[in-house]
This record gives sequence, C-alpha cells and structure tokens, in this order.
Amino acid sequence: MQRALRLIERWCNENELTVNPKKTEMILFTNKRKIELTKPPTLFNTSLELSAEVKYLGVTLDSKLSWKRHTEDKTKKSLAILNQCKRMLGKKWGLKPKIMKWLYLSVVRCSLTYAALVWWPRTLLTTAQQELQKFQRQACLAITGCMSTTPTAALEVILGIPPLHIHIKEEATLAALRLKTSGHWKEQNTMHTKILGQNINKEPRLQWKCDRTEKQHILDKNYKINSEKNLDPKPAQDTIEVYTDGSKTKTGTGAGAYCQELNMRISHALGKDNSVFQAECVGIMTAAIAVANRQVTNFKININSDSQAALKALARFSTTSQLIQDCHKTLETLAMSNDITLRWVKGHDGDQGNEAADALARKATTLKVIGPEPIVPIPFSEYKTWLHELTLKEHSQLWANTTDCRQAKEAFPNIDKRQTNKLLRLDRGKLRKVVGLITGHSPLNKHLFVIGVTDSPLCRACMEVDETPTHVVLECTGVAEQRERHLGSPTSFHEALGNLGGLLGFWSELGWLE
Repeated sequence: MQRALRLIERWCNENELTVNPKKTEMILFTNKRKIELTKPPTLFNTSLELSAEVKYLGVTLDSKLSWKRHTEDKTKKSLAILNQCKRMLGKKWGLKPKIMKWLYLSVVRCSLTYAALVWWPRTLLTTAQQELQKFQRQACLAITGCMSTTPTAALEVILGIPPLHIHIKEEATLAALRLKTSGHWKEQNTMHTKILGQNINKEPRLQWKCDRTEKQHILDKNYKINSEKNLDPKPAQDTIEVYTDGSKTKTGTGAGAYCQELNMRISHALGKDNSVFQAECVGIMTAAIAVANRQVTNFKININSDSQAALKALARFSTTSQLIQDCHKTLETLAMSNDITLRWVKGHDGDQGNEAADALARKATTLKVIGPEPIVPIPFSEYKTWLHELTLKEHSQLWANTTDCRQAKEAFPNIDKRQTNKLLRLDRGKLRKVVGLITGHSPLNKHLFVIGVTDSPLCRACMEVDETPTHVVLECTGVAEQRERHLGSPTSFHEALGNLGGLLGFWSELGWLE
C-alpha cells in the first residue's frame, strides 16, 4: 500500500496536482476481516482515513467487492422509478399492459442492469436472486393488476419476462462482446471476465468474427446515391443498368446481380447467419467488382437496388460496419473511371431487371457455401439473437424444473411468445381475470378459502368439489350449458386458453370474477 501511495504522489507531482485536505478518504480492497494498520497512511503529509465504500461512475465499490451495496442502491433507485410509473395505472384502469411492460423493460430494468458486466457475479448468490425477484414481482403485478398472492414465476412466464438474474448475465455478456469487437476486451483471471467464456461454451458461434468495428468517417464520395423512386424509366444509350438484390430463407442467405448489357448473372451464396441487409450490401459490392473486372470505362452506370436501408447506410458519413466500408471502397474504385449512381427501385413492381436480380438472389440461398462460415462477418444483432435464445432456454429449463405453480403449468406448459402477445393486447380488467384463471389466484372459493376469506372451498354451481379454474372450465356440471355455448368441449385448460374470447365470455356470463 505504501508503494501505491508513493506512485500516486509521484503522479500528482508530475501533473502538478494537489490533494484536497477536505477529501482525505481512501478505500482498501481486501478480503481480510480485520485490517491491522499501525498508523494511518499519509499522502503529502495528510492522514488518510479508510472508507468502507466509494462510488465511481455510478458504481458503488465496497472494500470486499461483494457488490451488495451496489445492488441495493440500484434496486432502490429502480423501484422509485417503477413507483412513479405505477401512479399512471390501477387494477382496472390506466396504461395498457403492453405499454406498462415496455416502460419496465426499456426504462426501469435498464436502470437496474447498468454496469452489469462488473457486478453480475453477485447474481449467483441465492439471496441476491431473491432480492431481484422481489423487485421484478412489483413490476409484474403492476403490468397485470392481478392479486398480490400470485406467484412471481408464473407471472414471468405469462408475460415473457425472464428472471432478472438470467437477464443480467445476458446484458453482461453483450457488454463483453461489444468490448471484444472494439478491441478493448482483455481476458484476466477475475470472476467478471469469465462470463464470455461461459457463454461461448454454450454457444460457440459467439466467437465468430463480427462485422462491427470502430466508427469510421467517410466524407468524400465520388458516386451519387438516389434513394427516391426513379422517375425516368428510359435510360440514355451510354448508360449501363445493373440490378442487385438480397434474399434470406430457411436454407440460407444469398445475393444476386444482373445486367443485360454486360451479360451478368451472378448468384453469391452467404451463410445462414447473415442478414438480408448484409446480402443487399454484398449484392451491390459484387456487382461493382464484376463491372470493374470487365474493364468498363467512361460509362454512366446505374446500380439499382430495392433496399433503402443499404442505400441510406452508404449515404451516411460515418459507419461502424466493416462491410459498408468495403462496399464504399469498391464503389470508389469503380467511380474512378465511370459515372456511378446508386438508385432505389421499388421491389416486385414489374421491373424486369429487379425481378431477375431477385430470382438470382433466391437461387443463391439454395447454393452451398464454399469455405468456412461465416463468409461475411456476422452483424452484431446476431449476437443479441443468440444470447436471447440462451436466456429463453435457461428460463424454460427453470420453469420446467420448478415444482410450484401447478395450475399455471396446465395453461402454460411452455413459454409461449404468441400467447403472451395475445394476452398483452387485452385491457387491464380482462388481463387481470385471465391471469387469475391461469394461476388459480382469483376470487374463486378454493383460493378465497386458502387465504381465509370464505369458510368453504366448494363450487357454488355443483357443491360437489373444490371451486378451481380447472374444475369450472373443464368439469363442472352446474355450468355445462354456458361452457358449451362459449367454449365447446375443451379437453385441457391450455386448449381453453387458446379461445380467449370464449373464455372471457364464459366468465362474464357467470359473473364470478367481478
């Protein structure tokens, strides 16, 4: 420690800095329970007092780097933001569930996961997971307006929101990948840097080369770009019309280039993990290389593409994509001896050149890729997709292994994104009813008896067995007529949930959930 103080003192002298006598605290990172100091350390003849924690760039560092205080502070701050959002809704009124979920994911949760790359090891502790679950529970209750006894695990599955400790690891991995693509990532023998290796073992594609690079500025362009619809269908005699397109199917991704004047018909196969945007850019670059190889000079060349995204990306004066930089260099080479214009044409609008390029691109998706994949570095968005798939897989395993929420598992045996979207389109009152039916935490006699509100759990229609959602929807003879009219004859609660309109109509007629 004394050596560290001498280094700090020398650095201060070299930079002509002085120590503020009012701020004489320092933090010592150690795992020792007791710190034995014969005398307090000094800096410039100023005694320094040891502090238990320090805040740096919004991250609270404690002396043992346990991150307990940081997670507590972030949870408290995020809860305050959530409570402000909750003022705009009630159990049956206020913001739509879809909007409330968006607010939580885009505003509240982002505040909590700040700097997750350094403190994610805290989420490996059961106590930390429980604290995070308590926080997310408040958000789930706010989105659905359901009863306060509803289990959190069931709400997370119904709303399609993974547990926070899983999501935090996803955000930490994504931050590590951003640093790696920019060349600032260093593998060290520390806990927080192990997150990248752990996920690469689960998904080896995460180590593939990424198209993302440091921002490069492109100020000079010797070619023109017209992203508006071409109004002159009759080109001049000395004009060469080149058409490009990109396509992506289940079998792969491909680019096509077509030119009648130069007898050009090219199908370029890419990997399965490249995007349509990349295929469109590769199509433009392939066409420019093919024209240059034919030694065409002193011509006006129109390169027509139906991708406004690719043209606008080339029109920008800065980019973080290596593919866009390579495409720009190829166009600049061709523009040295020709007048190059990139034009947008409406796709599938009867243009023969565009239709021919589209056919060549679709053909390329069926061709075998020559060489190791990826042929073109993958976009950074693919990293996000793969990490989200890992998160979804881990959430599904957690849901399958849980022994609780038996009623919810009958309706939601698996995480179903399509069913979640249907539920979020309901208003707050209807969503509250449906969530109560799915989880069993609703104003039915069985649950009311469990929480001590009623003195009997028996069904009020047949008075034979306990009144549960499964019994009423599938078995009860006292409401058979109403059930047949709205739902038919469902064999499972999952099947009945597929008919949301009939289910809500059935319960509205009974009037038991009001």
